[in-house]
Amino acid sequence: MPGALRACHTGNAGVLIYMEETDEAALGVDVFCRDRKGLYMDTPKEERKRLLALIGNQELKTLLFTHEHGDHFCLEDVLEALKENPRLHIISTQAVIRRIREKSGAGILTEIRREETGMVKIGLGSGNRKHAAALTLFNAPHMGEQFAEVQNLVCLLEAGGKKILLPGDARPDAELFERTASWSPVIDWLIGPFPLLGLPSSRKKMAAALTVRRALAVHLPRPEKDIHGWRASAVKVCERAQDGLPMPLFGDAPGVTYRL
Repeated sequence: MPGALRACHTGNAGVLIYMEETDEAALGVDVFCRDRKGLYMDTPKEERKRLLALIGNQELKTLLFTHEHGDHFCLEDVLEALKENPRLHIISTQAVIRRIREKSGAGILTEIRREETGMVKIGLGSGNRKHAAALTLFNAPHMGEQFAEVQNLVCLLEAGGKKILLPGDARPDAELFERTASWSPVIDWLIGPFPLLGLPSSRKKMAAALTVRRALAVHLPRPEKDIHGWRASAVKVCERAQDGLPMPLFGDAPGVTYRL
């Protein structure tokens, strides 16, 4: 199918989205991560090596990091990526961009300011209309009261005729889904942290605002660290729900590719 997309799960919440027909990478979101606490999956060494090669070959030209937490952003790996391609385009929050600038003068860095209240539109791709991609971003509160001061970007990606929602660690409140619906009331793919689909309160708000066709639940805890049974609980909620939302795929293993 012309313009069809694939998404490779690179670890924790990270995904690399690329055009199936050309293997052209449209965008890497949170693809370099290293969780110091060990609760979530890091980007595996083999995925890190592959990503750096794609960046060095200029097959992957744009990265987006939704916020500064280590399970979404690894500064050391990003600095390696900038050595591979000093013209790498990186889009992120003020905190992430500041940390990069403190260590490197390389890169084309796009900073979304915390004070930005509207939607920021950024064009992606080669300029070929058939393979062009468009990115829309907005700020949304990070989930968890202890992280209320953390700037988090919600990513709305239009590519290959698909509308994709990648919310980072956005708090699943009604405003998140209503603002997304103002961009598109129909979402072809939601790729986001498992609580968005595993919490009944989140599902209710999502279903009231959006039609979601397919979903990939990521940001899952390591199995040996899931002492409270978060994953099993999320699966149970999804299986029992009768709200019109899809049964998600669960991104348990990095390196798996999904056809969008």
